[in-house]
Amino acid sequence: MDFLMMAVYAIPILAVIAAAGKQGLWSNTVLLINAVTAALLATNFWEPIVRWWGAQAPGGVHVWDFLAIWGLFAIFFSGMRALTDLVSKVRVRFPKALDVGGSYVMALAVGWVITCFMGMTLHMAPLSREFLWGSFEAEKESMFGLSPDRQWLGFMQKESLGAFSRMTPEGNPEGHVFDPTGEFMPRYATRRQILEKQPGIWVPATVGGAK
Repeated sequence: MDFLMMAVYAIPILAVIAAAGKQGLWSNTVLLINAVTAALLATNFWEPIVRWWGAQAPGGVHVWDFLAIWGLFAIFFSGMRALTDLVSKVRVRFPKALDVGGSYVMALAVGWVITCFMGMTLHMAPLSREFLWGSFEAEKESMFGLSPDRQWLGFMQKESLGAFSRMTPEGNPEGHVFDPTGEFMPRYATRRQILEKQPGIWVPATVGGAK
């Protein structure tokens, strides 16, 4: 059933190429910067939002993570897109062959970034532990070992050691690191398993990422 996950991961890649492939090298380079930055910011800030959100409406705690991270991504991406469109009104010109070829390369890169981000957020979705007839498993690599979800988690962990580091909680020296012990996927797998067996149970929203 691995082909099902291949198909799921292919959707954003093909969609972005179809929508942005002809926009040009400059536009898609800016689009790539927007997508990467928005995804990084959403991954960095969804947990504080979920903690607040969960306190206001604890009954939906098992869906707040997924909704919060995608909501933040939409807000950051839309805001950055509007800002860059305002600032960069004139596109840089390139030779036609470079512009056309580079445009599709950048569109592919944007699609891959969104695929990696999406793969990570699928672990947070209120689905069964191994949904799509077992094709999605936390312990198993996907896409012939490319594993978009693992790539995004590793990238986020690396970036959290630098510009995207978090404020370190007192008594937690690794608090600024995203998922410092690599527990994101197994923790969310456990949560999905609990929800699958007991749909009405409340599961803490802090099971993912750094605490």
